[in-house]
Amino acid sequence: MKRGFLEQEQDIEELRRIALALNSANAQLLTQLRQKCRELEKLKGSQQELQQTLALIDTLTAAQQPVAAPVAPAAAPPAPRTPKPRALTGPTPQPRLPVVEQAFVLDEADRACPACGGGLRPMTGQFEASEMIDVVDVQYRIVQVKRQKYVCRCGSCVETALGPERAAPGSRYSLAVAVKAAVDKYAHQIPLARQVTIAAEGGFDVTTQTLWDLVYRLGGLLAPTVDALQAQLLTRPVIGLDQTSWPRLDVAGQKPWQMWALTTGGPVAGQPSAWPAIAVHRICDDKGAATFGDLVGGYTGTIVCDAAATHASGAGDAKGRIKLAGCWAHVLRRFRDAAKNFPVAAEACKLIGELYELDAAAPTAVARANVRNTDSREVCARLLAWLQTHTGPTSLSIHDAVNYTLKIWDRLNRFLDDAAIPLDNNTTERAFRRPVIGRNNYFGAKARSGTLVAATFFSLLETCRLHDVNFTAYLTAACRATLDGRTLLPWDFTPTA
Repeated sequence: MKRGFLEQEQDIEELRRIALALNSANAQLLTQLRQKCRELEKLKGSQQELQQTLALIDTLTAAQQPVAAPVAPAAAPPAPRTPKPRALTGPTPQPRLPVVEQAFVLDEADRACPACGGGLRPMTGQFEASEMIDVVDVQYRIVQVKRQKYVCRCGSCVETALGPERAAPGSRYSLAVAVKAAVDKYAHQIPLARQVTIAAEGGFDVTTQTLWDLVYRLGGLLAPTVDALQAQLLTRPVIGLDQTSWPRLDVAGQKPWQMWALTTGGPVAGQPSAWPAIAVHRICDDKGAATFGDLVGGYTGTIVCDAAATHASGAGDAKGRIKLAGCWAHVLRRFRDAAKNFPVAAEACKLIGELYELDAAAPTAVARANVRNTDSREVCARLLAWLQTHTGPTSLSIHDAVNYTLKIWDRLNRFLDDAAIPLDNNTTERAFRRPVIGRNNYFGAKARSGTLVAATFFSLLETCRLHDVNFTAYLTAACRATLDGRTLLPWDFTPTA
């Protein structure tokens, strides 16, 4: 909508008033600055810099010109400027994508010169080349399987060729369909009902029960692989342990199940490279000491965990076989929260930060052991002295953080005597990220069978993540290995080209 002439004149007048006011304010400021410089010159004596500044100010003042009235616009507005295209960032490298070549040619009808009407001929080896990232939708199809039969000349023997891989013997569905359903549910957090909708868009009519039957079959097939992972994990001298709730949908008002995670290895645990990183999930009825004991069995070593009383009870039942190590990340969070209202808590955060800095600067287990026995031990002594002067009732957040730290002080200091013990249990906590997203998407499980399957796939998923292994490719290979009577662990998987 075009603006009227009177409106434009009003805008011009407003701009003129603003410009005059700015000129006046600038002149006043320049005058004040010049006066201050002269006063300073009288106090300190003649100085060349001040004289130069005054000369520059005089020049600027003399150069000031009254603002001229803006020229009224012409009747015809100027043509709009074409905006410059935004500069694009460099392309993201895609080393894992396959490369295919597509050649495009002119149709026969378009091979005529627009100037003379003569025929256009291809220029040998001359192409205008570019690159494009494309996506190919998932395509469901029916494969008509024909298995060739063979007969001996004697007529007494007939053999039939092997058929394709299926989700189960005699199943109508391929192994790829079952693997995709499991990966979509547990790695991509897509509930089965939503998978049904997506499949229908591709022409594949299926029910949630059918998809669940396929996922359940794979879960049972791969359960021994998770058992093998847990058996290896419990041979390590240091493991991490934590738990979170897992909703149950079978009974209203029932207490939720508890998902436990056990981990070992990883980039911060200080384990030898010969010990691969492992993450194992189990969904149990509760988080009590008895469940703790069932999970770790006859384990002997150090468990990094939080200050839950059930952990201490479970470790006590182990009759000295298990030592508990505290998590400095839990302590740091408490003091960071306290520092919002009590700035003095920042001192504790600083000292804990020094522990992390010392560990980060030690590249090897030997170096870490040395620094922990000297510098880290000295930092812990300073922190203990600070804690002992800031005790108080737990009604205040800072006192709650202090008392919590003092309560588990021996566990927190256990890392000083063992370079393999990490400062925190963050590796285990990270193993819950995908399960928690899944929990929020499909709200837990309806039956015990659902918890067993979920724990199986989350265990394999997180262990694959620790080793940067493609989950889909691994599941396919692990199922084939199981059917062949073998157990394929994620770090032993070698993808085929």
